[in-house]
Amino acid sequence: MKAGLAVICLLLLAACAASNGVKESNREGFVAAETDSTAHERTAPQAHPELALSSKEEGDAALLISKLAGTPEIAARDKIISQLIALGPRYLPFFRKVDSAEIEMDMLYVIHRIEAASGKTTAENATVANDDANKREGTAGEDGPKAPDYNPGEDFSREEAEKFMAARLKQAQTLLEGGRYDTAIRIAEAAIVLLPDSKWRPEFDALILRARGEGQSEMLIAGTLTLEPDVVQYASNLRGADFAEPLVIRCFLKNVSAQDITLRLYEGEGKESIVQLTVRYEQTDYQGNAMVQTGTVRLPVDSGGAITLAPNSSHEITVPLAGLSSLDADAPLKMALGIAQIEAALRVYGALDGEGNTLVLRPIRFAKQTVKVFPSGFDVAKAQSKPLATLRELLKAGKAQEVYLCSQLVDARNLRAAGDLLLAEDFAQSPLPVQRARLRALHTMFNTGATWDVRKWREWWAENRLRN
Repeated sequence: MKAGLAVICLLLLAACAASNGVKESNREGFVAAETDSTAHERTAPQAHPELALSSKEEGDAALLISKLAGTPEIAARDKIISQLIALGPRYLPFFRKVDSAEIEMDMLYVIHRIEAASGKTTAENATVANDDANKREGTAGEDGPKAPDYNPGEDFSREEAEKFMAARLKQAQTLLEGGRYDTAIRIAEAAIVLLPDSKWRPEFDALILRARGEGQSEMLIAGTLTLEPDVVQYASNLRGADFAEPLVIRCFLKNVSAQDITLRLYEGEGKESIVQLTVRYEQTDYQGNAMVQTGTVRLPVDSGGAITLAPNSSHEITVPLAGLSSLDADAPLKMALGIAQIEAALRVYGALDGEGNTLVLRPIRFAKQTVKVFPSGFDVAKAQSKPLATLRELLKAGKAQEVYLCSQLVDARNLRAAGDLLLAEDFAQSPLPVQRARLRALHTMFNTGATWDVRKWREWWAENRLRN
């Protein structure tokens, strides 16, 4: 959060440098980021004034970068990065002013791609290394990243830099295992640009080659995925508690090729297929507070042996997810609603074609699914079976968070009655927390009106009640 706000403050400061003054906002953020008062004095003059960005261009670019810092989804980040690259070489000096560890690798990649496309660098670039340095022994190929030669300075710590590179390598490997080839390549190339003589360079080069090969391979097995049930609950309010019942992940595989394919799913410990989950876990309450965490969960396929699929035939793999304590062990302690967005990929241990030859299969990726996670202290079964009666009881008892939780379980046939109940004449007599819970519940049920008060909600309800 702080990193994202710092990026926004620094970039907006740069965007306003060309104007006569800076207007102070009357809005307060969660964190006040400090800026250097001498930043304008140290800004180097433009070598080519005719290429200088206007304040509007800088402002638009700043908004894109701040959006990148606050976007966790990989597909959305890639789209923003493509927009930044499309801005072209005029924006390179501006991009180099960005100083945030959160998006450091992304900005290095953007800069590298723009320089590669334009065929030249600006005066702010260090001297380009000689051909021998650029073609060091590795496997990235001639079209791999060409790193600039630079002097890291006396305060450069090789040990800390290598730790950083090892972490980036692990991140790229995780993305590769999950089938995100383009993103894995982008991280690896950016790391090479950052520290071309890293001891991890051969591993980065090999990863790039592998990602390119698997990314261009033909899809032979397609898949769909279901999660059962779509609502789970923690077994207790103890730290690290699992779900009361495991979340069952069902992967349906289909042979979309024209030949028989044998999948080697499980051949003993250490020789199993892996279902890799990329999870975005958001915890919210009736006041609109939210905490988001992201992480990776690897689930081994511990049964199945080898199965042969004829063309157009299918097979189901089932793996249980016991809980999400690896993402947040304290989640069961909170009376919060959890929303888990799960992207899954299956990496098969091995595969053979119809003649018994080895096949290299790309990871089988599945569409994103969402599961709601409820605290142990909430009666989910009652709210599911009698949502309106339960909601009425909770409103009468003045339990704000439970009102919000119950609203998540109102099905489509009860939406109109629930809306009437939440906007009833007794709204003004409810305690302030319950009023907030009622408005928040309406927002999540009808997906509109995040900032509306009860008056605005009643106006909207009068026009839309019969549509629900």
